[in-house]
Amino acid sequence: MATGSLGKFVSGGAQPPTILPATRGKNLRVGIAVRLTHEDWHRATELAMREKTSLQRLLVAGLSELMRLRGLPPLSGS
Repeated sequence: MATGSLGKFVSGGAQPPTILPATRGKNLRVGIAVRLTHEDWHRATELAMREKTSLQRLLVAGLSELMRLRGLPPLSGS
């Protein structure tokens, strides 16, 4: 009889995993990560400062424009 954790799993002694309820995307706003190179991050941040706006607003405006070009409604951005 196996006494390690793998042995317990194979022999059926392991407990089934607990399934957690889905919580992603349930709030009014959701956060995303945008991965940029250091150089691209600097360029994007400088553009936002020159435009006197936030990187958030620039990203929403850019995505909204791409959606508009494809005949889709823009993001609300709120």
